[in-house]
Amino acid sequence: MTDSTSRVRDNPRTRPAKAALSRQAVIAAALALVDEVGYAAVTMRRVAQALDTGPASLYVYVADRDELMAGVHDLALAAVELPRPADGDWRARLELLVSRLIETLGGHDDIALVAITRVPTGPQALRILEETLTLLRAGGIDDATCPWAADLLDQYVTSSALELAARLRDQRAMTAAAGAAEATEEAMTRAARSELDAVYSELPAATHPTIHALRPAMTTAGRTSHTSAAWKLGVIIDGLLAHHPQP
Repeated sequence: MTDSTSRVRDNPRTRPAKAALSRQAVIAAALALVDEVGYAAVTMRRVAQALDTGPASLYVYVADRDELMAGVHDLALAAVELPRPADGDWRARLELLVSRLIETLGGHDDIALVAITRVPTGPQALRILEETLTLLRAGGIDDATCPWAADLLDQYVTSSALELAARLRDQRAMTAAAGAAEATEEAMTRAARSELDAVYSELPAATHPTIHALRPAMTTAGRTSHTSAAWKLGVIIDGLLAHHPQP
């Protein structure tokens, strides 16, 4: 490369223009970083670097990191499609909504942590809350209990999404270390149960009689993450209906 060519390429007039900053651009860049490095590692400085700007520029669009992460959480929720009447009765639609929430949030690493420390109030979160409350009322849950029921479901979604995110991280690490064949859900589940079975088998029946008795059921190959999730959600909804049966 000649000096003249270098000068032309480094000339500010010939450089590609940086994308204009906006609140949407800042939040989108932060979500991409969450996907890459996880919630805890995303800082204002790191987001600014991704946008080729200084941290001070971000504060024009968000007050602080908490507000930024709340926006990131809400942006992730934008991908959740609300169930339609054709998807079934109120219960089928509620179960579908919950599963979509878990899958969407779990697919963005640990962004679900945002919902542990604050109540999400972004437009997407409110869209989903409206649908959740509507479905609960359709199921016969009384108005006084609906907010509690929605909060219980939200806690289930959050914990399940974090569990899914951890499993996906392990799967990516396993793929890199041992290859795709060892990183299937079936292979990883089998390995995890084998480890648990080894631990349980070492426990004396005299000191841990119940674990000893239930050991076969606790490590059975009949359960999967999907069947387990369906059972848990079913118990939650059954419990809500038992306390407040349909009229």
